[in-house]
Amino acid sequence: MSDKRKARRAKQARRDARRAKKRDTGTTATSWWSNLLSGAVRGHPGRLLGLASCLVEVMKPESGERFVDSILDTLVGLGDRDTTVLIAVLAELLFDEPEARERCRREVAERNHHVPRWISALPQLDVYRAVRRVHVLGDLEDVLIGARIDGRHDVTIAVQINHSMCSNIVDGGVFAYPIDETLNRIAEIETNFDAVETDLAEARAWIESALSKPIIVPRETKSQSDRPLLRWLVQRLPEGGECRQPSVDWSEIEEVCARFFSTDAAAPFDSVEHRMLLPELLGGRHDPLRWSALRAELAIRYDTYDDYPLEVALDVPDLLRAFIPFAHAQCGIRDELTAQTVATLDELRSGYKRAVLRRDEPWDVDDAV
Repeated sequence: MSDKRKARRAKQARRDARRAKKRDTGTTATSWWSNLLSGAVRGHPGRLLGLASCLVEVMKPESGERFVDSILDTLVGLGDRDTTVLIAVLAELLFDEPEARERCRREVAERNHHVPRWISALPQLDVYRAVRRVHVLGDLEDVLIGARIDGRHDVTIAVQINHSMCSNIVDGGVFAYPIDETLNRIAEIETNFDAVETDLAEARAWIESALSKPIIVPRETKSQSDRPLLRWLVQRLPEGGECRQPSVDWSEIEEVCARFFSTDAAAPFDSVEHRMLLPELLGGRHDPLRWSALRAELAIRYDTYDDYPLEVALDVPDLLRAFIPFAHAQCGIRDELTAQTVATLDELRSGYKRAVLRRDEPWDVDDAV
């Protein structure tokens, strides 16, 4: 055999190997999707609702290119029953896409497949209870909605809101349990929350407000895939509720500061400028006595307090480190949570001081911190 023929055969062998690998990869992906969809269709309705919500988020992300038509084209090309059931659920979640919704309904009607009764009952979803779980430090809040599908399938839809930033959604999920059981399961894992009953209309106001806020968490987080389901859910909650955000109570802040500056812990920070700085640190929509690690981080990571003398601005981490244990003792916060917040301040202290010192070139940053 000539060298040229050997080279051609070797090249063909490599090409065949690449094609085989591509076929195997496609087969694996198809098998993975089929297994995922099959499990959702045969499981609790909450599983299929969650999967459909994830698919809608891929179809029409908050920003960027839309893929509604192309994904529906792919699904319509699959003639199995499980895909038919999925398309039927998509017809409900695509409530704000009239053309896509009608296409889904038409496709389901043309197929000779049995669709579970609970899907046709989704428009009559029975939403019967709402509970808010607020973290003792005030930065996180869960809103849980208890609902019943077709009179027999209980489901709980939850959303977590982060008030330390802009009261935006940072987590969420669909639970295949009644709301009482879901609350008990969550309480076993997250012990630092207080649960309170809330009106369904108020729950709608909180969720709608959170949905309107910017997405400032990674797109791959679970919270983004649940947004279509949340948007669908709020349409079934009563209107008229209020999303009451706490306002700044400067008289309370002044009283808290006065108590703190009368303690021994405040002795190193007794200048007029320090007494002006602390109320500024305590301002905003948060309880001045409750400080999470994230709140402490936000206080020193994105501000160098340029309006204050350099020596006062440098004291911000140390001032907070003295104040927070005092504040938490006033409202009974556990020592473990206080220690986490203080540890965050200690971790960020040097970096903050370096940033402040860069304002004044004559300083030797390394020597000063």
